[in-house]
Amino acid sequence: MLDADISGANGALINVIGGEDMTLDEARKVVEAISSKLDDDARIIWGAQISKDMERTIRTMLIVTGVKSSQILGAGIKQTDKRRKEIETQLGIEFLD
Repeated sequence: MLDADISGANGALINVIGGEDMTLDEARKVVEAISSKLDDDARIIWGAQISKDMERTIRTMLIVTGVKSSQILGAGIKQTDKRRKEIETQLGIEFLD
């Protein structure tokens, strides 16, 4: 996972994917570890799925909302035009206002 600070985020969509050997308790522990970093009142929606080719492996996809980090551009986050262009060039994306 990127080293972005997600503390205080107000919502999260969490998808845990593992092999047939993954237990529901293991998936729950992943969700608990993530949710402990979010705002106490954050809305969390999560699910788990089994993928036969993921034996002894767990992968997590995380989408968060309400993050206030200098590492992330968005409403309320002030970035210089120069820094914004650098990020757009590095990532090959365009930010819209």
